[in-house]
Amino acid sequence: MNFMSDKIFLDTNIFIYAIDSSPMIIAKRDFARRLVMEHVENESGVISIQVLQEFFQVATRKIETPISIEDALQFMQYMSILDTVIADLDMVVAAVRLHQRYSLSFWDSLILQAAKSAGCTQVLSEDLQNDFRIGGLVVRNPFRL
Repeated sequence: MNFMSDKIFLDTNIFIYAIDSSPMIIAKRDFARRLVMEHVENESGVISIQVLQEFFQVATRKIETPISIEDALQFMQYMSILDTVIADLDMVVAAVRLHQRYSLSFWDSLILQAAKSAGCTQVLSEDLQNDFRIGGLVVRNPFRL
């Protein structure tokens, strides 16, 4: 259930699909763009500094047709319209605890902890296990049919 007031954490892969010009992912790109726009318009989207960092790295180096640094910076400005979580020591320590308890990668644990810290009800990600739950936070793969 997605109420307009729910905060939804958007993982890096959604933004990567939104800018990826590869012909093989046209449907994902269009869906990702709609998803981002929806959460910008509803003011329900949340990201973290980690998402911005990962976006830059992947968008400028790791996709089939990387975008320019200037284009990446411009898109990151757009992304920053969303609420942005900045990790502090307490958040990193809590992420380490999630990493230990659930055997997740540290980076995935940091994403989940950022979402928890922001009061999100969902994390939208293709990279994390669909329907994974931690308390009131659930992971959803928005690209799953």
